[in-house]
Amino acid sequence: MKAQNKELPDTEKASVCERMMKMTENELIQGLRNHDESAIEEIMERFTPYVAAIIYNVSRGNLSTADIEETAADVFLVLWNHSDKVREGSLRGYLASITKSRAKDKMRSTSRHGEVLDIDDVVLADEYSISDNLDNQTLQKDLTDAMNSFGEPDREILLRYYYYYQTAPKIAEVMSMKLEAVKSKIKRGRTKLKAFLTERGY
Repeated sequence: MKAQNKELPDTEKASVCERMMKMTENELIQGLRNHDESAIEEIMERFTPYVAAIIYNVSRGNLSTADIEETAADVFLVLWNHSDKVREGSLRGYLASITKSRAKDKMRSTSRHGEVLDIDDVVLADEYSISDNLDNQTLQKDLTDAMNSFGEPDREILLRYYYYYQTAPKIAEVMSMKLEAVKSKIKRGRTKLKAFLTERGY
């Protein structure tokens, strides 16, 4: 594949071989760096639902199916063209960061006013954006450990909020909870997460 004007490989090709299906995340990242088309195909197969969910939640359902598909394709193109920026162990977080940015760009381009409200502003504004730092490998691991320390339903609420960018009203709806209870758990969870990260030097 040429270094200039790279294009995504044809996603309608036959499925990747069984060996590729068993590749670890770090092996997929190495494949990207080597411009291995089967690596990006495998990543798209694994992560398209995740990327689409983030786009939908960041846009709060205001993008059409075609817009979501176009934005998702753009996310994987950015990943392919900037694979050298992906650190080992950070693929999911890097995808989340790209997706959030591209979804906001798409919302701006389709909005008459050209303005998009950050999802953190919708719920509880905070000077420290945990979700924006998920592409940091060490931070991502520490956040995973912190998330796993929560009981349910707190853990699910925080995962939906920070990893899938769902708003508090949406979380309350899908989990059949009162909105104020969800907001309270997010606020308490954020405080606990910040304390957890501060202890580790962040």
